[in-house]
Amino acid sequence: MAVIAVYSMKGGVGKTTIAVDLAWRFSQTGGHNTLLYDLDPQGGSGFLLGHEERKLQRAVSAFHHNRAPRDLIEPTRYDGLSLIGADQSLRDLPVQLARIGSRKRLAQMLNFMKGEYSRIVLDCPPMINEVSEQIMEAADLIVVPLPASPLAARAFGFICKELAKNPGHPPVLPVLSMYDKRRKLHRWVRENAGANWPVIPQSSHVEQVAVRREPIAAFANWSPASKGFEHLHAALEAKLAQMGLAGTPGGGQRALPRPQAEPAATPASESARVVPIRESAPARQAAPNGGRQADRPDALRVPPPADDGLSRRAFSF
Repeated sequence: MAVIAVYSMKGGVGKTTIAVDLAWRFSQTGGHNTLLYDLDPQGGSGFLLGHEERKLQRAVSAFHHNRAPRDLIEPTRYDGLSLIGADQSLRDLPVQLARIGSRKRLAQMLNFMKGEYSRIVLDCPPMINEVSEQIMEAADLIVVPLPASPLAARAFGFICKELAKNPGHPPVLPVLSMYDKRRKLHRWVRENAGANWPVIPQSSHVEQVAVRREPIAAFANWSPASKGFEHLHAALEAKLAQMGLAGTPGGGQRALPRPQAEPAATPASESARVVPIRESAPARQAAPNGGRQADRPDALRVPPPADDGLSRRAFSF
């Protein structure tokens, strides 16, 4: 079993969309029995999969006992993908966990489901408190969506400092989300701090996920945004295999949506170059000036962060 947490202490960064897409790809592309566990009181994961909020608010009850919360598991319309939805009762979760006093309650609960799911994806609430401590104890990998904005970078710095308290923290993968290559700051981050990160381009197709309430591959599998999600999924599977957590798929690749023909001309705002993680360094070396724009008179000059060493350690995926 591998636990993948999609976490950010800042909201509005595409966290839930990424969590749902990864869970879908683990189950449909990878053939793994997958559980998507929504820990955010907003219940966005269930909404994106077409589920309605429960009338009985009892999601927090799973933490009252350190056993598997099987009575909260719901099947989805996708084979091999199950859901534990969230509701407003999770607003009390930090208080409940503080009373329990165990930093490993979530890890203990998930451990009971080792034989049932080879992939568990956590959609995490945007906060640093008792809940985030539980997530960091339970996760094998942490995916952090990070738009190219100073506030998002500042929030990521807080996450790095929190993780640094535990030298054995799980590997962290920042993902450059909502990327728009027309913007100078976005390009600078893509070519410098984020040169080794997967990229999810800003796209109307990503916005349509919440309208259609289905993963992007179900209706726009040809799009650059879907290719970005595909690359992120492949990077995570490669890392899990490296960690000895590849697992055994529960039935092979499942029925995928029929491929759609790509439009003759994709709008410029919808296209973005997705550089594989392992190939990003050579790509930068081949580019003029090593892929940097520092020598250009109009280049955006951003000073290095104060704790650059900590950031580099957290970025080591």
